[in-house]
Amino acid sequence: MNKNNYNNILLCILVFSDFVSGTISFNLSFGIDYFYLLSVSNDSFFILFLVQLSWSSIFFLANLYNTRATLSRFDEIIRLVPIVYSVLFIYIFLNVFGIIKIYSEYRNILTYGLVFSSILIVNRFVIHTIQKYLLKMKIGLNNAIILGVNRRGIDTYNSLENQFFHGLKVKGFVKAEDDPDSYDSLPEKIKVLGDEHDLEKIIKSENINDIVIALDFPTPERIMSSIVKINGAPVSIKILPDMYEVVTGLARTTQLVGVPLIDINLNIDTFYSRVLKRILDITVASIGILICLPIWPFIGLLIKIDSPGQIFYLQSRSGRNGELFNIIKFRSMIIDAESDTGPIWSNQDDSRITRFGKILRRLHIDETPQLINILKGDMSIVGPRPERPFFVKKLKETYPFYSRRLKIRPGVTGWAQINQPFDTNIKDVHQKLKYDFYYIENMSLKLDIHILFRTIWVIIRGHKR
Repeated sequence: MNKNNYNNILLCILVFSDFVSGTISFNLSFGIDYFYLLSVSNDSFFILFLVQLSWSSIFFLANLYNTRATLSRFDEIIRLVPIVYSVLFIYIFLNVFGIIKIYSEYRNILTYGLVFSSILIVNRFVIHTIQKYLLKMKIGLNNAIILGVNRRGIDTYNSLENQFFHGLKVKGFVKAEDDPDSYDSLPEKIKVLGDEHDLEKIIKSENINDIVIALDFPTPERIMSSIVKINGAPVSIKILPDMYEVVTGLARTTQLVGVPLIDINLNIDTFYSRVLKRILDITVASIGILICLPIWPFIGLLIKIDSPGQIFYLQSRSGRNGELFNIIKFRSMIIDAESDTGPIWSNQDDSRITRFGKILRRLHIDETPQLINILKGDMSIVGPRPERPFFVKKLKETYPFYSRRLKIRPGVTGWAQINQPFDTNIKDVHQKLKYDFYYIENMSLKLDIHILFRTIWVIIRGHKR
């Protein structure tokens, strides 16, 4: 079965099972019959339907519709129950203080929470148990390749073949640049698909989801050169680390059928990044513009009084997938600030910054017009800062993996911005890249909200440039 079709069918089953769980829970806890309400009261039925839709939305936000076959059933249960009861306690709190005026017996609400969470647990356990069985039947597996025709690669393959819960179907091996010229112990039923320099082509032709890197000499430089050859393809990379890194704890590893692996997920095109993050962007940007609109005219007037020139400053930046767009900012520098020097990084005591511009920058007010860029879809609230094409070209030459930073929308604020001052040289960029890659690897609603609150604190206290 096609992997996408498999995931979509499973997602529909999970959502439908939650609706059924909610229907049964209402019947048992409140004595409300969905089907009776459908025949006598469309309004009441709509309210109950809206409740179930709200639960589905909350579960989406909490990533409880994960269709990954290797998902831990226990981990999902210990996340599910606190979410259900947290929502119900918030409802009771709002009801007590009259914010929500739909009255219900609190005993019934808590009973509903117990019944609802219990049925959810049973449903999820059954569904994911069936998933595990389907893995045994070779259904729902991710296509994988092993980079390394050597002892370590063969040992990894044998470990994967002896188990089925890992969710991988090894399509073949790829010969690494430093592999021995010949290797006699290669399994008969598996084939070598090509050489390391053909990685990108093999990923596309074989529809690969996961790559296991099992090099003979896995130095950081050697591993990075292999990752660069993948060229940002949407795959998960699993690195078999050097044993020294494992026993000394220098590498954080996950266990895959007894094989320690460092997991790098290059597939950042998730439901959160595609849909939920965009909804968050539009919501926050719309509220932000409504708040800022009354003060923008006064800021514009002060900019004109302080120095001659336009109020807004447009500058070409590299966005998602390298597409260029014009970023909108309040002008904080003198006119034609780079006419003599060309593109250069700003510094803390930059003489080109105007008097009022220093205030704008310290409080980050010069960035607020970028809310318009967010509504247009050029930017996100949270993400790596957009860089100028001139610097992007130079940084790609220095950091071959820099293009990964361009896989998502750039942001007004980000993990790098709240952890380090603004770039003044190439060393600052090197440090910020570490923060940016951390954000891309761990992108989630929880992290975005954390960054937003940290950003508000930075704005309140001021941030020196």
